Amino acid sequence: MSYNDNETMATGMRVPIWDGSGNFNAWTDKVMTALQDKGCAIAVVRDLCRVTADEPLKRIFSAADYKTDGQAASVIKNALSDIHDGQFTDMTAFEIWAELKKLYGTQSADDLVNKIIDLFNFRMAPDDMDGRRFLVQFNFLQKKIDLTGLSCDNLINLILLASLNKHYEPVRTEFSKTPAAQIS
Repeated sequence: MSYNDNETMATGMRVPIWDGSGNFNAWTDKVMTALQDKGCAIAVVRDLCRVTADEPLKRIFSAADYKTDGQAASVIKNALSDIHDGQFTDMTAFEIWAELKKLYGTQSADDLVNKIIDLFNFRMAPDDMDGRRFLVQFNFLQKKIDLTGLSCDNLINLILLASLNKHYEPVRTEFSKTPAAQIS
């Protein structure tokens, strides 16, 4: 595995370069450690920018969050090989991290089931008269669900798992670490 010496100087850590091969989860652990050391890990845990119902395409950051997001995006981009050049332009650190997880990570059934439950439980607020706030929030929840590589059967089985009550928690636990695409 190769390392980026510029990032080593910036963070004081040797961050491995991700080229699409090897153990993605191990790489994310090392990058997350570098992000924590720089104090900007929050930028990949939650999206620091917010959108408004009036202008859903406009990103709004506080000055501190803008700096934190920039630091996190820099750490991540410096830990990527040249095959990713230009791929993550105009994206927040949160979006870059999510896209890398979609490309290289495996989503566990439990993660996906919880996201599906969140989406199923989401309802429009009684005071939302034009629906724009609802659509922005719904779109955010929907984007967190990655169905790449799932068949209709996989999705139906995940919905079945999501609909089980607490008495069937052992069944959900049984499948909690299984990759979502392997649920049948």
